[in-house]
Formats: sequence, structure tokens, C-alpha cells
Amino acid sequence: MAFWNRKRKKRKQERETEQTEEIMQDTSVEDKDTEEIPAGVATQEQYKTEVIKPVYKNDQKRYVTECCQSVVDADRQIEKCRKEYQNVTESLLDIQRIERIEGEDKKEVLDSAGQIVKLTRERNQYKNRNLTISEAAIRRLDPYEEELVDEIKKMYEQEAYQKALDGDLEKLHAEKKKIRKEKGDIVEKQHALKVMAKFLIALILSLFVLFVAIYFALETDMTFPYLATVLLAAISATVLFIESNKNRRDMTMADRKLDKAIGLLNRVKIKCVNNLNVMEYNHEKFGVKNASDFEKIWGEYCKEKEYEKKFAENTEQLNFYCEQLIKMLKKYEIRDREIWLSQVLAIIDPREMVEIRHGLNVQRQRLRERIEYNEEVKKEFIQSIDRLLQENAENKEELLSIVQGYSLYDSAVKS
Repeated sequence: MAFWNRKRKKRKQERETEQTEEIMQDTSVEDKDTEEIPAGVATQEQYKTEVIKPVYKNDQKRYVTECCQSVVDADRQIEKCRKEYQNVTESLLDIQRIERIEGEDKKEVLDSAGQIVKLTRERNQYKNRNLTISEAAIRRLDPYEEELVDEIKKMYEQEAYQKALDGDLEKLHAEKKKIRKEKGDIVEKQHALKVMAKFLIALILSLFVLFVAIYFALETDMTFPYLATVLLAAISATVLFIESNKNRRDMTMADRKLDKAIGLLNRVKIKCVNNLNVMEYNHEKFGVKNASDFEKIWGEYCKEKEYEKKFAENTEQLNFYCEQLIKMLKKYEIRDREIWLSQVLAIIDPREMVEIRHGLNVQRQRLRERIEYNEEVKKEFIQSIDRLLQENAENKEELLSIVQGYSLYDSAVKS
């Protein structure tokens, strides 16, 4: 059993080696094209290192130490570049593996990739939606989501009711003003009756005095004038009494009307206060100014909820197709599967794939240049150390101990 496992492992390694060789051949042309691209690494003439020859012992020790540190830094850069180079090469191999998918699997991969592109664009549209409702308003309305339609209707009814109450208040105030004016007119009539009564009393008394004076002066019979005056006094008193009683009845009636109007006015005022309190409470509860504003915010809230629903459905579908694509890529041993979710357009668009491959080849070229540069730097510093050791035999042991401390002894000796 172990023999067959080793055999399968050996075949897998051979297949990977063949794929690496093929990818190297496929990208050789593109690498040639990228050789003319500025590498962006420290290989320009102005950054070229200069050779120095320290004379004094302390300077030599310091120079050897600096060279060793530079060699260590170069090794670190080389190792880092080689790892990155390997990652880039694996990415190129992944591209080749994806392009080799055929048949139903190819169709499934393209379908999944196409759906991911479509759903991602829809998702971006949902994210870039233009709504005027704030997150705070949404959180405020969420607990009452099922009651919002009824609450809007109630608020419209409350506003209509308030208008009716305001109309009633206006009418009652007008009625109260009218009744008070009537009372004022009755008071003026009563005052006029009092003045008239005083005038009639004064007139009758004056007539009696006149008749007495005439009687004694002329000794004339004044019976009829007396009787006429008494009759006038009786008629005047009767009329004044009737009018006074009428005014009292009218005043009583006006007082009753005024009390009734004031009572109705007080009831309407209480209703107004209660209705206004309810409206103010609901305005604060839902964060709105009026029923019209409430309806507008509710419309935006419904749109937001629809967006959230579509976004959730989009997320569910997107996760499904992402899992399908990852599953297919895993089947064909694509190493860096997650990255293809962000560059899925390249799977369905050959032009995008060419751009990605070109970018990876440019990266490989620059990494090679960095490796070559650091290897050259490393070689120069080791040669400088070796040259210094050969030219200063008297300090060789001490300088070698410094080199040994950096594990560069073998390199220095071999150089």
C-alpha cells in the first residue's frame, strides 16, 4: 500500500514539474517583452556600490561588519523575492489550469463566474442606492413595521379631527362674542328704561305741581287733568314694568346661552389638548412632522426594506455561486482559489485574463531583477571581505571571527 502511495505521489510531482516547465515556456515571450520595462529596483548606475579599502584595524573591523550585515540583508531580500516569485509562478499555473478546464465543467465554471459578476454588480447598485431616510429613522420605525399603515391613517384622522375642532372653537368663540354683545345691548336697554322712568316721574310730579298752582291761582276745576296725569303715570309704569321684565328674561336667557357656549367651548378645548398631545406624542414616537411627512418616510422605509430583502437574496445567491466556483476550482487543484472570487471577470473575459497574466509576468521579471541585483550585491560584499582577508593577513583571524559570527565563513573562504 505504501508503495502505491509513493508511486502516486511521484506521478503528481512529475505532473507539477511538467506544468511548471510549460508555464515557463508559455511566458518566455512575455518575459522578453517585459525586459524593457523599468524594473524599479536599485540597479541603476547612481545606486551602484563603491569599493573602499580601509587601512586602519578598527576601520577594517567596522567595514567587515558592515559587509556582513549587507550580505545578511541581501540574503533576506533574496529569500523574500524567491517566495514571492514562487507565489507568482503558482498564480500563472492556476491560470493555465483554469484555461484547461473543458466540457461540462467548463460550462459550469463559466456559468458560476457569470452569475457572480452579475450578482456583484447588482450588489453594488444596492450599496449605492439613493435614499433620504437615515439609519436612525429606520431603527425608530423597525419595532412598529406591521403597524405603520394603520398609524399613518390614524395620524391623518387626528389631523382632520384637529381641523374640525379648530373650526368648532372658532364658531364657539364667535357665538360667545355674539351672546356677550346681546347682553351688552340688554344692559343698555335696561339703563335706558331707568332714565325714562326717572324722566316720567319728574314729568308727572311737575304736572301735579303745575295743576295745584293753577287750581289755587285760577280756582279752576283740575279733575280731568289730574285723572289724565294719573292715567299717563299708570300706562308709563305698566310699559316700563313690561319692558323691564322682558329685559330680565332676555338677560337670563343670554346668561344660559353664554354658560352653554362656555361649557361647549371648554369641552372642545379639552378635546383639542388631548388630540394635540396624542399627535405630538406620535410625532416624537415616529420622528415625523405630520401625516404627510410620515407617509413620505414610510415610502422610503418600504424601499429600504425592499433593498434589504433583495440584498439578502443577492447575498444568498452570491454565496451559493461562490461555493460552486470554489468547488470546481478545487477539483482542478487551483491553489489560490479565493483570489479568483475577486478577479472572476477574467474567467469569462479572455481580455481580463490576458491583463492578469501580463501583470504576473511583469512581477516575475521585476522579482528576477531584484534577485539578480541582491545576488550581485552579496557577491561583491563577499569578494570585498575575501580581498580584505587576503590583503591583511595579520588581522585575518580577528576578521574571520567577525565573519563567523554572521555564518559567512564558508562563503568568504570559498570566495
